[in-house]
Amino acid sequence: MLAFDVEIDGQHIALAGAPDWAVLHVIINAGRGGQVQGTYLDCSIGALTERDSSGIAHHVRWAGRKLSVGSRIVVNVVETDQPDPPTKRYRSDKEVQENPFTEEELKEMRRQDYLELKKEFEP
Repeated sequence: MLAFDVEIDGQHIALAGAPDWAVLHVIINAGRGGQVQGTYLDCSIGALTERDSSGIAHHVRWAGRKLSVGSRIVVNVVETDQPDPPTKRYRSDKEVQENPFTEEELKEMRRQDYLELKKEFEP
């Protein structure tokens, strides 16, 4: 199957591929999140599958990384029978709303919220 072999700053990040992929992507994001979040840079890796026999497609994500100025991202397009397992696979439909985040990601988001609130409210 087609897959993306992704390396950031010399470190292997993911061999991203799925046998049922319809869309496969590596996205480099940069944004300004306002007063609280500030500027961010990251790389996300994912896919959207074809619809299965029940008509359901899935989103698939592999672990991405935060980037900094000077980060080097290398993506090789390869064929493989053994891609890395995704970090998260969840349904892409209106009937069943599955959480797109892992428990570890949710915990980190709560920690970031805590740090921002602490900075705002503590002397």
